[in-house]
Amino acid sequence: MIERRPELGRGVAYSTENPQHRLNVPAGQMGALPRDAGHFVRWARARGHEFGAPDFAPRGLYGEYLGCVLDDAERSTLPGVELDRRRDEAVSMRIVEDSEPRRMVIGLASGRTVVAHHLVLALGNLPPATPPGADPELLASPLYERDPWDVGLPGRASSDEKVLLVGTGLTMVDVALALGEQPRPGAILAVSRNGLLPQKHRRGLAPPDRWFELPPSEVRLAELVARIESEIASAEQNGADWRQVIDALRPYTNRIWRRLSDEDREEFVRHLARRWDVARHRMAPEIARTLEVMRAEGRLRLARGSLESMQPRDLDVEVTMALGEGESTRFRVDRVINCTGPTLDLARAGEPLLESLMAEGQVRPGPLGLGLDHDSRGVLLNSDGQPSTLLSTIGPMRKGRLWETTAMPEIRGQALELADQITAAMEASSARLAGV
Repeated sequence: MIERRPELGRGVAYSTENPQHRLNVPAGQMGALPRDAGHFVRWARARGHEFGAPDFAPRGLYGEYLGCVLDDAERSTLPGVELDRRRDEAVSMRIVEDSEPRRMVIGLASGRTVVAHHLVLALGNLPPATPPGADPELLASPLYERDPWDVGLPGRASSDEKVLLVGTGLTMVDVALALGEQPRPGAILAVSRNGLLPQKHRRGLAPPDRWFELPPSEVRLAELVARIESEIASAEQNGADWRQVIDALRPYTNRIWRRLSDEDREEFVRHLARRWDVARHRMAPEIARTLEVMRAEGRLRLARGSLESMQPRDLDVEVTMALGEGESTRFRVDRVINCTGPTLDLARAGEPLLESLMAEGQVRPGPLGLGLDHDSRGVLLNSDGQPSTLLSTIGPMRKGRLWETTAMPEIRGQALELADQITAAMEASSARLAGV
């Protein structure tokens, strides 16, 4: 396992030590084991943490949990199986063509190499892409923060009177919470094209009792949207909650995505994806209350607009923002923080390993440029569309083919299927070489 962060299993989301950074899924659904969703809650209670299945646990605690699960798995491995942990970064991959079974040499940032017979790209969320309107001089300036999860960011921004957060999604929520805790919190302006803040979870909702019956063939996006809106209106008229309708879609999301035409998928990404994310990926109620207080006190303000330019001046940044209908506004801020969220546009990701694989034709972008292209098993496709015998992926990199692929229920299922496939392939290869 090659990981550039100090600890395995935490990634970007679960490396935070801020107790205000909470899971946006109830703890009872966050078990790492594919057939035991309640495992996390039992683990936490055994260590004295008093919360239940409906609660939203701190993300840092969940990162600790994932590390413990990995440690337990390592201790229980079969004879001859071991986990080799490398704190490093994979930057290149070269296939050794004349080997049987085929193998590859993975180059690391340290200059070392790793030889492997299969490579799984479990890259998680990639850093945000450069926001629109950013002047190159700003990008090289200390007034611009590329990494919104940098642990030193709140301290650097503690003396700022006004901070611009580019984006209004869950990444912005994390940053706003961290800035709001500073001894002298300044004013925070969060901007996006739609100005939408994630909705909040509501406690005590019964599980959805209505299930969508999908037609056996192609689904039309316009008809689907109309139907969902009708279901929400009907639910609210009968005393239910719109969240139950959205949650009822969860088992069907990926089947719906696969049945949409290419044109409808593109239409969704362009015009409806943000609206969906606001309703689907919600905030914990306590986080929503904190943001409400910050907004009421004037410490956090949301704005809708398109950033046209951001240019550094002597001590601050001049921002020009289009408001629509030919109108624009200009203002100054002390710091710009990129909160646009993880990018899935690999051409803008700045990841050396991905750039190397794409340059050599070993992988290709997924549909609509989202993530990497793969088959139904998670096996990566090369530039000619042929499945690889050496490369697979899991999680957000499957976004183009599986829209719902960033949450624990999907990822733990993918992990189990992929592990079965890889071990079966290795056993078959060993048997073939042994002449069995």
